[in-house]
Amino acid sequence: KKGGIDGLTNLTFNNNQQDSSLMSQFMSYALFNQAGSPAPRCAYAKVTVNGNNLGIYSHVETIRQPLLKRAFGNDGGTLYEGTVVDFSEGWAGSFEKKMGEDNPGREKIKQLIQALQGEEGEILLSSKASGRGWVSTNSQYDEDWVRPNFDDSNWKRGWNGAGYEKRGGYQSLISDEFDFSAEMYNQTNSLYLRFSFEIENLEQMVSSGELILGMKYDDGFVAYLNGHRVAALNAPEKLDWDSKATASHEASGFDLINISKHKDKLQLGTNVLAVQGLNVGLDSSDMLIVAKIQLSDYDYEQGIGELVDLDAFYRFWALEGLLGFWDGYSANRNNYFFYLNPETDKFHFLPWGADSLFEKFSRLGVDPRAPVSVKTKGLIAQRLYQIKSCRERYARAMKEILDKHWQEEALLAETERLETLLEPYLISSQEREMRGQRGLISQILEEWNDGKNKQPTSLNSIREFIRNRRSEIMNEITNGMPVR
Repeated sequence: KKGGIDGLTNLTFNNNQQDSSLMSQFMSYALFNQAGSPAPRCAYAKVTVNGNNLGIYSHVETIRQPLLKRAFGNDGGTLYEGTVVDFSEGWAGSFEKKMGEDNPGREKIKQLIQALQGEEGEILLSSKASGRGWVSTNSQYDEDWVRPNFDDSNWKRGWNGAGYEKRGGYQSLISDEFDFSAEMYNQTNSLYLRFSFEIENLEQMVSSGELILGMKYDDGFVAYLNGHRVAALNAPEKLDWDSKATASHEASGFDLINISKHKDKLQLGTNVLAVQGLNVGLDSSDMLIVAKIQLSDYDYEQGIGELVDLDAFYRFWALEGLLGFWDGYSANRNNYFFYLNPETDKFHFLPWGADSLFEKFSRLGVDPRAPVSVKTKGLIAQRLYQIKSCRERYARAMKEILDKHWQEEALLAETERLETLLEPYLISSQEREMRGQRGLISQILEEWNDGKNKQPTSLNSIREFIRNRRSEIMNEITNGMPVR
């Protein structure tokens, strides 16, 4: 026990619950390592417990000193694990320390949280501002309600922070006047809000800083500045008075959206931000909209780059996007480690729990219109993606990985090799799942849309993914990264 096995004192076996091909972890970790993004090594093991054959498991290298020494040349830093957690305000203590000294690592986490919040800059619309709210029961206002000269005098007056909470969590964010529980719960999915703010020096306002819209939202929204649509998340293409969000979203902090290209919509005097808040369902236990607008000169990439090795992060991020890691950091704030490397005094990210890759679409209710080439739920990814130069940097990282490491023939040959290797040791349930006929993408989507949520048969779909992935991504990014 003291010496362990090749420096390890514990072994990790994963039953690939989300991957019936049994290949996602083996192949994805290999690709991460080939592309220069540190990841565990992976093998296979036949597992028998008390004479009961459990079949084939992935034998995944535990992320500890041997891996860190091999990857970074120094295993004396601090290692943390992230499980459905992000670098949001108030969450610094939510990361589990796995090894190393906690104090310097935890202090860096707090600094990163602050860097992601940015500097407040000049507030145009406060998150505590007064406004008007309305829950519509028909289409009487159509699109007129978003216009700055719309008469909202008969709407409910309240303070920024609107929605409802049935269980616990958002009460402190919702003003009493803007608690719409009676009007919305089991009644409708949409809420109209209007907030006015004043601009006294338009020329100075337009020429200084980035225009940033901050949104705390559960579950979606569409925002209009003086009648012009400037931002939307988890919103349907066709928006009606009772539309619902296309995916769920927890309001853990402000999502900061750069709307500088809409500065020309600002006007001298009174301006209006109109927001249609969207809930994911009539019986949802909560709903929240908090909005703010500010001008800021803060350089997010520089601030983040002082704490995170950005070359390494872009590579890690692009690999998650390329491989369709829908349950990783950038897509779901889950299944990742990060290491405070003593050599750089910066954080480096490592993948974990990789049995949910090689899939074009997420199984987590994400908007199906979301880009397939990039995932931006993780706060670091989200902040960087707001910046044009960062999107270009991501695209360069993606193209480099595609050119150097995404070799379709070799990858397909590897699936054939692994199939031959594993076949003699599969138990009957594993063999049935591996060889089922539900692997075509269209069939998978039909099952998801029907609410069956069946697990795709990845042996077929993983090969389909490999064949199509390059064209899917290049179709999106050739003329610039997608921006919604």
